[in-house]
Amino acid sequence: MTPEEIQKMLEQDAGAEPFQMSERDWAGAILPDLDYEAQLIAIKALLQRNEEADKQVAAELKKLDEYARKTSGWRNERAIEEFGEQFYVAIYQSAAHSMAALGMIAPLFESLFFQAFQGIRIRYFADKPVTGHSRNSMPKLDDFWNCHFVYTAASKSKTRTDIVKGIMELADNVDLAPHLPVGLEATLEALFAYRNKMLHCGFEWPQVECLNFAKRIDDEKWKDWFSWAERSGDPWIFYMTEKFIEGCLDMIQQLLDSFGAYCKGRTPLNLVPIS
Repeated sequence: MTPEEIQKMLEQDAGAEPFQMSERDWAGAILPDLDYEAQLIAIKALLQRNEEADKQVAAELKKLDEYARKTSGWRNERAIEEFGEQFYVAIYQSAAHSMAALGMIAPLFESLFFQAFQGIRIRYFADKPVTGHSRNSMPKLDDFWNCHFVYTAASKSKTRTDIVKGIMELADNVDLAPHLPVGLEATLEALFAYRNKMLHCGFEWPQVECLNFAKRIDDEKWKDWFSWAERSGDPWIFYMTEKFIEGCLDMIQQLLDSFGAYCKGRTPLNLVPIS
């Protein structure tokens, strides 16, 4: 069924009472095959389990620290040694949990945008070019609708890969940009910059990469979004903060409403049913 058909059916069921589908419901018009609600539930469940594991390690560290302060001699030495071992474990566990959150959140953003643009392409443009924009110079229509690509007039190849710039450029070309959440571009820049480092370098990056990312955190004012462990006074392992993770999840919620707001009241050229 199309969103319009669902709206009509629900209005009939409601009888005399007025009924309006929420903007969130309308997002299904361009995301008919993506169960984003189930994905969000699964992501939050895993994040909660990882948070509980982190709290358990923190509690163990606190217990060891308190014990070390109350003891002396070999007991104190052993407690300090065990505290150091557990602290080291905590660093890597935090990195693993940050990677897990990243590995769920970044692909969800990417999938939401890629599939939403394909839905917009079919439903509202009937697979025709969008006139009057720079991306029309792309040699292939598929490239125009691929948010992984960005058009750069100064580039010899004209088209290059940049998921964040591609999303924002394509959103502007199809008039989605006015509906997007405030702060989206900055959030995506931080998220995908971190993703690129973690996926290519793992938990422990080369020192120059660490220093460069630390500088970018300062330059871009991302200090609330990332924390790090240090070794010999230099940044060593980076993590997404809880504030940033929660902010990304909230941004996804806002994004779904944005997609719905874009679709609501917009006349489709092709009716795409919600399966």
